[in-house]
Amino acid sequence: MVLALVAAGASAVWWQASALPADAAYRLDGRTVTVEQLDERIVALQALYGVQAPEDPAAADGFRRDVAKSVVLSDILDREALARGLIVADKQVADTRDRYIEEQFGPGGRDAFVRALGNVGTSEQAVLDEIRRQMTVGLLMQDVVGPITVTDEELRAAYAERQNTLGTPERRTLRNIVVESEEQARAAADEIRGGVAFEQVAADRSRDESTRGAGGLLGDLARDELEGPVGDAAFAVAPGELYGPVQGQFGWNVGRVDALTPFVPASFEQVADGLRQALEIERSLAIWQDWIAQQVRDADVVYADDFRPADPDAAPTFGSPTPADGTEVPR
Repeated sequence: MVLALVAAGASAVWWQASALPADAAYRLDGRTVTVEQLDERIVALQALYGVQAPEDPAAADGFRRDVAKSVVLSDILDREALARGLIVADKQVADTRDRYIEEQFGPGGRDAFVRALGNVGTSEQAVLDEIRRQMTVGLLMQDVVGPITVTDEELRAAYAERQNTLGTPERRTLRNIVVESEEQARAAADEIRGGVAFEQVAADRSRDESTRGAGGLLGDLARDELEGPVGDAAFAVAPGELYGPVQGQFGWNVGRVDALTPFVPASFEQVADGLRQALEIERSLAIWQDWIAQQVRDADVVYADDFRPADPDAAPTFGSPTPADGTEVPR
């Protein structure tokens, strides 16, 4: 009985120690971050990167949980950078802020920048803190990854493996008609197959005002210049053939391939420098991502119920560029 009472008492003490306050979003390494503090970080991200919460309630709930996890990761990286003595000078932060202001607001745009911060409810200091944090992550990544070397043999092997994708991509001259429904798209295709000139059908039916007067002519395009499903359809048929109906962002599409310029492979000498750089980046990101995943798994973090992500231990994805140098960092 005594042992049972002691065990019960110890359990109660543990629960009280691990339970979060009502206003907490999460606790990391014994430090509690409140909902208000988390919201302040979100507003700073909104000011720098245009981060916006979705209006749909279900999507907003997932967004809140994802943001909490991202900020936890940011805190973990802050801690690690501090432990390694990685410091970004105040002048570097200020210079980055000034470049950001000039890019976003034009020369002499400081007053507009400050007003914009006030409109979203954040401060210049909060933005400076976020810039410093992102620049520090860049230093931390360099420290974690270390030097990356790609040998000439590895470069040759990568070229042999990827040469079908290295060079000037295939391009196609396309005409395209956009209509409201699949039925209308099929009717347009039937007219063309029945002998009506494509240009006439485009003039009569297409909703695309930018191409309707030119007989639906889109011009000479590579696949990645087209919306995904439309590009897939347009590059799956031979010259002279119709593609579609296929649904795109602005309606249903029917088109024709008028001409084709084939893929032109690049020589090893033409792509060697760029390919070496791409391999170095790929290897750096792989090392960095593995290291990040381990830090997340090892972290002593407790989330409040409303902020707990679906998979707290999952490796993060990479996305937002830092305002410092364009290096992608986990968000």
